[in-house]
Amino acid sequence: MVKGFRFKKNERGFSDKAFVFMRNTIIPATRYLFNPRITNIHNMPLTGPCFIYGNHSNYFDPFMINMGLTQEPTAGVMTRDQFHKTLPRIFMDSIGIVPTSKYVPEPGIIRSVIKMIDQRRMIVIFPEGGRRWDGKPKPLIETTLKLFWKMRIPVHPVQIHGSHLGWPRWADKYRRGSVELRFLDPVHASDFKDYDTFADYCRELISFDEYHPPEDAVPKSCKKPASGIQRLLYRCPETGTDGAVFSPDGINVFSRAAGYKYNMNPASRLVDNQGNTISIIGLFEKINRMPMVSARHADGVILEKPGSQIYMVDTDHQLVKLDRAFVELRDDRLLVLMGATQYDLSLDDIRYISVEQNHKITVTTPKQTLQIDLEGSSALQWQLYINRLKKGEKPVKSI
Repeated sequence: MVKGFRFKKNERGFSDKAFVFMRNTIIPATRYLFNPRITNIHNMPLTGPCFIYGNHSNYFDPFMINMGLTQEPTAGVMTRDQFHKTLPRIFMDSIGIVPTSKYVPEPGIIRSVIKMIDQRRMIVIFPEGGRRWDGKPKPLIETTLKLFWKMRIPVHPVQIHGSHLGWPRWADKYRRGSVELRFLDPVHASDFKDYDTFADYCRELISFDEYHPPEDAVPKSCKKPASGIQRLLYRCPETGTDGAVFSPDGINVFSRAAGYKYNMNPASRLVDNQGNTISIIGLFEKINRMPMVSARHADGVILEKPGSQIYMVDTDHQLVKLDRAFVELRDDRLLVLMGATQYDLSLDDIRYISVEQNHKITVTTPKQTLQIDLEGSSALQWQLYINRLKKGEKPVKSI
């Protein structure tokens, strides 16, 4: 009964009861965790129809946007992975959030957004398509910008400062600080001579580096700021060894392949024994410039992961749990070996690949969509390597 439960919605497309419940639970939790501050409050919309868009690094970004919206909730779209969980599905559906697959075109989403506009809703969309890993801007999804242009309703940009450092996507623990939500002047498509000018302007407004926020948005405390660092620094920056970086206590950062030791502060900076500060983003960029090294060069195996839990996304977009498997990334394909069952995905057939949460990848081909749990490895590394291979880069035997 709970699995199929849905709140009754009003003519605006949201449940009054669910809205009150979320205002009294999720919003106070958001306030406690991130202490959000709204600036330029005169630019914050109070009702729709309109779009609200911004940079996106943190699960709590949409809830922070709703902090000052006390009369009605925002509608919008959210990654389908969250709708595979019963309670998030119930409450997101209750306020008019619709599920979508990252980077996968879905014509039904456009129809859902048009319905939200007819219901005079404020519609939150993060046009980067997913949370930032390193705080740097990501390309905006062109179809989202075209939707902003064609619908001819106000577009409200919001810059979220401190969200990335407040809880980096790779991190296990949040940091105590104060996130700033800076609402900018609304953008109107009719004020621009053509789509390209409009789109460039929308991009520019959220094209900033979140690793360097205003001083009052820098986190001040965290008990274990380095916990999870191996998801971002998936190789040793000195030797290129996979899986070498780790933090045994959530504070100190070591490499099994090199002799260094760092301490991580709440602002996600590494500090050496002499007090010098080192950017983890600089290290991340360094390892991304390194050539890919094969785990078993003779067999063409670049990455491998035993014991991965495999899921299938069926035609109704439901997540079906299969079995555990041995997963290999080769120079021309992704192999999922699950007992007598084998999924052989040519890299040429992979249309879309996304990281869900911070430890799973979803791979879509014309025939199927698989979700692979890579807990214990870096899902980000798998995504980056697949994209590099698809662009024609070849792995090397060693460096």
